[in-house]
Amino acid sequence: MHIIERDDSRMIDLPGVGPCPRPVDIDQQVTGFSRLKSLRIYAFDPGQVIHGESEADEVFVLPLTGRIGLEITGPHPCRATLDATGPEHAVYMPPGHDYALSPLERAEVAYARADATARVPTGVVAGTESAGLAEALTFALRVLPAGEALDIGGAGETLCHLARGRGTAGTEPVVAGQTIALPDGATTRLEAQAEMTLLLVSA
Repeated sequence: MHIIERDDSRMIDLPGVGPCPRPVDIDQQVTGFSRLKSLRIYAFDPGQVIHGESEADEVFVLPLTGRIGLEITGPHPCRATLDATGPEHAVYMPPGHDYALSPLERAEVAYARADATARVPTGVVAGTESAGLAEALTFALRVLPAGEALDIGGAGETLCHLARGRGTAGTEPVVAGQTIALPDGATTRLEAQAEMTLLLVSA
């Protein structure tokens, strides 16, 4: 198990946007994973338009706070408005697609990527988890009340981002902003000391 810190001072220069906060920037150089390629979280402001592409990856894009508009172009085009409070939480984008993201308010937006072969078309996720909706990549949003526990990991490479709350992962203290990395087959038990909001990503 590896606990990765959030860095609110980290900025990335996005074409057409300029410097943009990317407080969570986790890739294979950090994790050593083979299939789950990255989890990155950006802070976007309304009025920006962020352009990008899935490249050779399958990608889930989801706001952890705020609302965004997202237009996907390519073999399987899609347009959606995503809200951290639902009902539509995420968009799945297969390899070979481009996107334009427009924040409708201040938003923290997560991008999770994994290797893929473009077998699954673009789709909107109306719910808080994506099991079975992609080739190998999955996400789940969980709320863990204070005093409760949750076992994570075990099936694939896993990243668990704590968006809110505090508690323990095994014997280690964890707080909001940190991300727990678990290699394939590894598990740990989260215990919430204050209500946790979690983003779990696996491949």
